[in-house]
Amino acid sequence: MPILGNWSSEAMLLLLGPLLLLAFSLAPRGWANRQVEPMARLSGGATGAVLAIALLCALHPAFAGRTQHIFMAWGPLQVGIYYDVLSAVLFVLVAFLGAVVTRYAHRYLQGDPEQGHFLKWLCVTIGAVLTLLISGNLALFAAAWIATSLGLHQLLTFYSHRPAALIAARKKFVISRIGDVCLLSALALTYRVFGTLEFRELFSSAQAMRATGQIPPLVTPICLLLAGAAMLKSAQFPFHSWLPDTMETPTPVSALMHAGIINSGGFLIVRLSPLVSLSPLALSTLAVVGAFTAVFASLV
Repeated sequence: MPILGNWSSEAMLLLLGPLLLLAFSLAPRGWANRQVEPMARLSGGATGAVLAIALLCALHPAFAGRTQHIFMAWGPLQVGIYYDVLSAVLFVLVAFLGAVVTRYAHRYLQGDPEQGHFLKWLCVTIGAVLTLLISGNLALFAAAWIATSLGLHQLLTFYSHRPAALIAARKKFVISRIGDVCLLSALALTYRVFGTLEFRELFSSAQAMRATGQIPPLVTPICLLLAGAAMLKSAQFPFHSWLPDTMETPTPVSALMHAGIINSGGFLIVRLSPLVSLSPLALSTLAVVGAFTAVFASLV
């Protein structure tokens, strides 16, 4: 796996943010629960550092344009970032809410014997969301997408003695796996049609297809799969039933889900909008389901 040189300072900073939080996955459960105060200080310091990084890099896309960098590459599988105005806005939002929720979780779970374990998975989940926001290609995006769901599952099952909490977690787990299948199927078809998974190249190819009007037949299934993954992730009707049940979990989990997890379905569509917009059927599906969900939710 070649490691590419000439790493810019901004690219390294952006990569450092999620890595700080994902590193909490290495903390053993027993140690985390025994060392609650060190875990609280470490998690608070890490989320604070990530927020500082987010603020430091926030204005760069507005003045200097997007940042695109590949750190490592192995064929179509790459570790790289694609950081533009959209990424900058959501990176700051998620980093800020992550810092607030982490501090709130420390107070909320004061005295709970599993508090360290909760803080560990809280940081890992936030780190996965941040990785998703700056992913430079569809493969890394899908890996972060799945990691976000798996981290959230650990938080949803925190109160393992509550049957309702376990039922909600199982519903979410099944729905998430269906969404993962949709995204991974779209990934495979995308590579078959475009020959790349890198966002910059995908967007250029999509723009060329739109200009020439020559759109391959497989593009519509790709867009429909992406739309399905987004609807499943964002608890759109009829995949919403698990969301109210999460009230059985600690309150910081509900707050965290609105700090990028539920919204990541919308981010998927906006990020891949040059591709999704090639299919009127996918856009119509999203519009109808989104509108019905909004009306249904407001009536409830």
